[in-house]
Amino acid sequence: MTSKSRLIGLVTILVLVAAMAPSSFAQVQISIIPDVDNGDIQTSNNALGGAPGSNGSGVLVVGSLIATSPLTATVLRIAYPGPITSLPAGANNCTVGGFSVLAPGGTSGTFACLPASGVPAADPIRIIGASGVFSGVASVALNTTSQRVEVLLPASASNSSSGSFRLVGVRINANGLTGAQTVTASLNSNVNNYLLGSPSTGTIINTLNPGIASLAIGLAPGNSTIAGVVGNPGSGTATIFTNRNIARSQGAFILTEGCASCWRTATQNGNAGAALDNSTQIRLTFNNVPVGVTLSLATNTGSASTNASLAVGSISPSSITSATNTATITFTGTSTTNVETLEVDYTVTLSTTAAVTTPGAITVTATVFPIGTGIDTTANVLGGVNGTGITGVPTEVGGYPTFTDVEVGPVTVVNIVAASTTMLMPYAITLPPFDTGLAIANTTADPFGSGSGGATPASGTIVLNFYPTSATGGAGTPFSLTTSSTVRPGGGLSSDGTLAAGATWTVLLSQLLTAAGQTGNFTGYVFIQTNFLDGHGTGTISDFKTYSITSNVLVLAPPATTPRSAAESLGN
Repeated sequence: MTSKSRLIGLVTILVLVAAMAPSSFAQVQISIIPDVDNGDIQTSNNALGGAPGSNGSGVLVVGSLIATSPLTATVLRIAYPGPITSLPAGANNCTVGGFSVLAPGGTSGTFACLPASGVPAADPIRIIGASGVFSGVASVALNTTSQRVEVLLPASASNSSSGSFRLVGVRINANGLTGAQTVTASLNSNVNNYLLGSPSTGTIINTLNPGIASLAIGLAPGNSTIAGVVGNPGSGTATIFTNRNIARSQGAFILTEGCASCWRTATQNGNAGAALDNSTQIRLTFNNVPVGVTLSLATNTGSASTNASLAVGSISPSSITSATNTATITFTGTSTTNVETLEVDYTVTLSTTAAVTTPGAITVTATVFPIGTGIDTTANVLGGVNGTGITGVPTEVGGYPTFTDVEVGPVTVVNIVAASTTMLMPYAITLPPFDTGLAIANTTADPFGSGSGGATPASGTIVLNFYPTSATGGAGTPFSLTTSSTVRPGGGLSSDGTLAAGATWTVLLSQLLTAAGQTGNFTGYVFIQTNFLDGHGTGTISDFKTYSITSNVLVLAPPATTPRSAAESLGN
């Protein structure tokens, strides 16, 4: 090898050594160890980057000493998976485009976002427990454009210490995110004797779930009846008749938590040991509440051990009307390890003029509450960057935390059903010499009186639906008849075709067929619906000579509240 060749090789080695020098001389190795939120709400604008309710929980940053060396100030960047919706306190708490150690003009590259007090005020982004090489760490800023928190690591003429600190109070907008959420650390420079080691990433949220897994008619675990209600009914919907009688005045529904740590108290919603603005709240919205109807609400947590930690601070307001149709539930006690279920009991009352004369239903939906965005979309800056404002700054307006409105439900809590009686005559025949006589009594006139459980007198028309059997076998073509002022076969109907309270209508099947425009014989069954409560009837098949048999017409449970596809309840 010639001298010239050896010289070229030496120069090459020196260049390579120079290029490798910064990383080989790195003397403090950085790693991160996040605390984990085991489950958060997927609609949260302020999902916690730490264990809920654990004072000082966040991301642990560890600097491990490799060898004594000088250190140059370096920026540690911790990137989050969603927009950051919390804010450090202090005069220099934001960056745009990145925290620079020396920005043009000799400034630190930071400025104050509003509010300078931090968001949330009780638990802002901050550094705690700084020790050793990091004992002077204080500068932490939010980079609103890059979804990261930036921490200025200190310079040192000759460092001989390891150290650590914890980054606390970071929260993200979880809307649109799914599954586990992680953070990633990086350094703005690899030539300052700080070296990024392992782990440099970590999970901050194990899973994101609906805040409310389900909403359904039911009772809290351990309950078999609605507590404190006369008669202690089981779960079920309330029922109002269109004549303003209440068939069932109580009901209960349950809300089931979406994950074990989804519902939290105001203190569990932070990592400072202090209460934030809000517990996890639930807003109930009652739909189609008629004027004059009131639902009185109460909560019940049941007796199961899985619900032992659940405590409700309030349900407000506790009375629902057409004018005030929402109520908010707050929690003062929850478990972060058990999935909990809350029962809401309700009692229905009516005014004398309640607008319930049309059949319908009152339903309820639920959402995690309060509703907000977590971000101020207006230009918001104090001190400015070249005199300009920025958007996307976290806000505490409207409370903290807040959520996106996603309604669960609806679930029917009150049925408003026609004041009617549904009856069934399983067998009727017109086949000379045989005919079937039908008698329907309107028994809403009774000796008991309303104060002693008696009926409210009411008149109404009668609808009959005929289902014939074909002469050749199989089902024939159904037809119907409704009594009116011009359709009044038999005897006992008033001139307008209604059957008055206390009256009885008697009619032959052959007369009904003629009134319905039918000819020929009939064998089949007939549904009879009276537009009043407490209708009762009998059917008699006779040849009007030597043969006659009478049986009661069957009274069915109202199909609107007891579907006939379920087990049918019959009475006489």
